[in-house]
Amino acid sequence: MGSNEIVNVDFEFFDPQPIDFHAMKRMFEGSFGDDSDQFNTSALVDLILSQPSIGSTVKMDDDSDPYAFMTALSARRDSEPIKQVCEYLVKKAGPKAQTLSELLDKHHVGLLFSERVINMPPQVVVPMLRMLMTELEKEDGFDFEYFVLVCSMYSEVPGDDGAKACEMDVFVHAEEEFIEEFAHIAFDFKFTRLKRVAEARNTFADAGLAPSRRCLVIHRSKIDAILARLEDVLEL
Repeated sequence: MGSNEIVNVDFEFFDPQPIDFHAMKRMFEGSFGDDSDQFNTSALVDLILSQPSIGSTVKMDDDSDPYAFMTALSARRDSEPIKQVCEYLVKKAGPKAQTLSELLDKHHVGLLFSERVINMPPQVVVPMLRMLMTELEKEDGFDFEYFVLVCSMYSEVPGDDGAKACEMDVFVHAEEEFIEEFAHIAFDFKFTRLKRVAEARNTFADAGLAPSRRCLVIHRSKIDAILARLEDVLEL
């Protein structure tokens, strides 16, 4: 098989299953990056698996590892792993910390997790998000007013020679750039424990790319508009 030959692969949507545990845990750890050891990611995955009617995975077949998953967990801080995530985000919110804390305390908020491997096309996000909203409406206890989504980013940093970096932030998942247009609150933050050095060099700016995160708070009323926007930009 030639190196440039295209291989067509069929994927299907599945409910989260115990067999997905390790792959989902790896994706969770990637989501939290260098700060992943501040969270009990195993317990977070267990929470997802405890509500199999909420969320979905994308796999080749029932027994394969998921290439993507999307789900939502209640941000009510009645379990330790959820408390860890909420407190971490409030600490990272800077000037918006009080606003975020009050929102988490006074409203029913869902922690929206949307992760996929790097070569999984963004087009899978639209049906996954649409299915998730339908599932949340059918089940009791998931009447979220807001969603919190943590987006993976890369930001340019100065090069070794001190050259100034261009002000450019890049979303790892391209669709999140368009989701941000509908955010009620947005803030950027860096990892507490930055273990990795810059991963690439920009030929023109002589700058590297450092991992960071952008937190988006989205009102439930914006979801239909987000779906329409994604369908448009992803040409679905």
